Amino acid sequence: MELPDVDAGTSVYLKHTDHFAGAVEGWSDAEIISQEQRQAIGEAGSIVATSAASLQGSLTAREAAERQATKLRARFTIRDIILDKRIMGASDALLNGPAMRDRAHPVYRTVFQGGTAGDITDMRTREEPEEAADMRDRFASVPDFDGKTRAKMDLDEALSKSFNARDDLDNAESTERKAGDAELQARLAVRAAIEKAYGILRAAFPGQRKLVESFFYRAARRSKSPKGGGAGPQTP
Repeated sequence: MELPDVDAGTSVYLKHTDHFAGAVEGWSDAEIISQEQRQAIGEAGSIVATSAASLQGSLTAREAAERQATKLRARFTIRDIILDKRIMGASDALLNGPAMRDRAHPVYRTVFQGGTAGDITDMRTREEPEEAADMRDRFASVPDFDGKTRAKMDLDEALSKSFNARDDLDNAESTERKAGDAELQARLAVRAAIEKAYGILRAAFPGQRKLVESFFYRAARRSKSPKGGGAGPQTP
């Protein structure tokens, strides 16, 4: 019997379970086995089929989780672009208002702590919302001026949506990781099921190694060419 490698992907594990299922079907009406042996095959087939169904379900769940996380990463990236624009909008409102086009003006320096809007928009995407929120609070604390209310409202909305998008992405990535872990456990369960099925079949067919081995998938082997030429896969 050849078990799937521990590090093999789910598709390899499903080849093993599909092969086993085909062998169960092939032997189910074989006229050369007893009713007791037929029952043993059914028992072994049920064990492997149950583990295969669980693995297929975990694969479907993991793929769905990956797709959702991919979509939410794109959404969060877009929210970052929008937040950048709102940060620059606040900067422009200051420069067109009390700062009088001077980034060294005390009001501008207070809001951006001696730096510029670009210092915030150039931050890592995940870190930017907190820094932008602090800047928004400083922006709100300066005396009112034309354009301040609109700029703050735009910034408030962008920040709220950025935080929500990041939370959604964090949840999706957590789900993705858990789905990956569940798929790994399902693969290990398939290995255990195959080993258990092997024990059942060996007991049911003592001394009939070839018959027992017919239930278990074997990866194709490559034979060496005597002249170094390529050889195609060889079926055992």
